[in-house]
Formats: sequence, C-alpha cells, structure tokens
Amino acid sequence: MTPTQAPETVSIEVQQQAEAISKFDALQHDIAIAAEQSLTKQFDYESKQGNRQARSWVAELRKIKASIERARKAAKDVHLQRGKAVDAAAKELEKDVLALIEPHDKEIKAIEAREEARVAAHRAVLDRITQLTEGVTTSAEAQERYLELSAIDVENLEEFSKAGANRQAEAAEKLKELWDELRIREAEQAELEALRAEKAAQQEAERIERIRQEVAAEAEQRAEEAERRAQEAEQRAMELEARAVAPQAVAAPQEEPEQIEALLLRDNLVKVIAEAMAGKTRSQIASAIVDGTLHPAICIDWAKA
Repeated sequence: MTPTQAPETVSIEVQQQAEAISKFDALQHDIAIAAEQSLTKQFDYESKQGNRQARSWVAELRKIKASIERARKAAKDVHLQRGKAVDAAAKELEKDVLALIEPHDKEIKAIEAREEARVAAHRAVLDRITQLTEGVTTSAEAQERYLELSAIDVENLEEFSKAGANRQAEAAEKLKELWDELRIREAEQAELEALRAEKAAQQEAERIERIRQEVAAEAEQRAEEAERRAQEAEQRAMELEARAVAPQAVAAPQEEPEQIEALLLRDNLVKVIAEAMAGKTRSQIASAIVDGTLHPAICIDWAKA
C-alpha cells in the first residue's frame, strides 16, 4: 500500500484482481470440459443435421473464446488502473524527494557554475596570450602587443599559472623577434621610399632645367633676330633720312599714310629695342626676354613654351 492510497481503495483492487483470477479459473474449467466432450464429438459434415450440429458446437466453443477475451480485458483494466495509480503515486513520491534534493542541488550547481566561470576566465587569458602574437604587421603594433603581454599577471591564473608563464615567455620571445624584423623591414622600406623621392625630385629638377635652357635658347635666338631687325630698321631709317634731304633723280613710288605710319612705328620700335639691347651679351638679352624686362612689347607665351 502506497502512502497516497486509502485502505478501501486497496481492498477494491484486491477484490477486482481476485475476481479476474477466478474468471480465468472458471474458463480453464470450461475449456477442460469442452476438451473432454470434443473427444466424443463426431459430426457428419456432409449432412444437414451433422453440419448443423457441428456449427452449434463451434458456436459453443466461440462463446468460451469470447468469455476469455472479456476476462482478459477485465483483468487488464485492473492492471491498467493499478499502473496509473502506481505512476501517480511515484510522481508524488518523486516530487517529495526532489523538494528535499533541490536546496542542496542548487548550492552544488552554483558552485559548479562559479568554477566553470573561473576556469573559463583563466583560459581566456591563456588564449589572449596566444592571440597577441598573431596578425602583427608593424613594429609599433608589435611593441603595443609586447606591452600588453607584459601587463598580464600570470600568478593570478592559479593552477594555470605555470602554463601561463610558459606561454607568456614564448609569446614575449616571438614578439621581440617580430619587433626587430619589422623595424628592419620598415627602415629598408623608408630608405627605399626616400631614394625614390630623391630620384623623382632630381628628375623634376632636370626637367625644369631642360625647359629653362630651351626657353633661354629660344629667347637668345629671338634676341639675335631682334638685333638683326634692329640693324635693318636703322639702315632703313638712314635711307629714309637720306631720301628726305637729297633730291631724287627718279620719283619714288608714293606710299599710303597708314603704311608710312606703321613703318615709322615699326622702325621706332626696332630702334628702341636695339637701344635696350645695346651693350648686353646674348645671355643677358635672353634672360631679359625671359624675365619680361627687355621691353613691354616683348613677352613669352608660357603656354607654348
């Protein structure tokens, strides 16, 4: 009897079980009788009366079989009800025991959780020590990683302190090697970049000097041409002056006033430029042309230089 069952319930269950057993005993007795009767049963299955008698006997046997099935279900119902009652009683008992277990289990699991968190924290530090040596690309980064590594107190890792110390030493050695290697590589790269910049600056200076020389040469060539034109203008002016003083044997062709004015302006400009170039070397004339100080009428189109 379980603690949750009343005495009356137990009595009913015992009575039901007894009835089920008695039914099986009665059926067993009926089957024994039928077996004895079967020994004397002889039927003429071909005749109507014999076939009817055989069918009647089979019907009697089928009644016994049906009684067995009803007894089986009745007996099984008793056990099913008993099983349900046992399950319900077991659940109540488990509930009572769990209520006793829970306070202690709660404390034990809390301790286990704290222990798991403690171990996880120490392992995270060990993992971080390993990660500090990974993915380092510059000497500055290697130095920062080394400083972070040095700040880790492996003594706080408790039972993992020895493993932490070993891993920290290995990581420190690797970071030092990376630091030296990257500093050398960066210095070589900086030197290479400086050489490239110097070469580029030199090439630019050479290009500018080449342009200056080309401009000076062109200016010098223009100065020689201007000097030639100035001489021609001076010669022409002298000829015009001579024509104005001396009588002409043959009448000179008459020129339009605009043409005469343009020629006079041109001749005057040639004279002025010639006077500006007087006493100067070709190089000085070229520099004056480049600087725009020879004469306001002479300037260089730098877009075409």
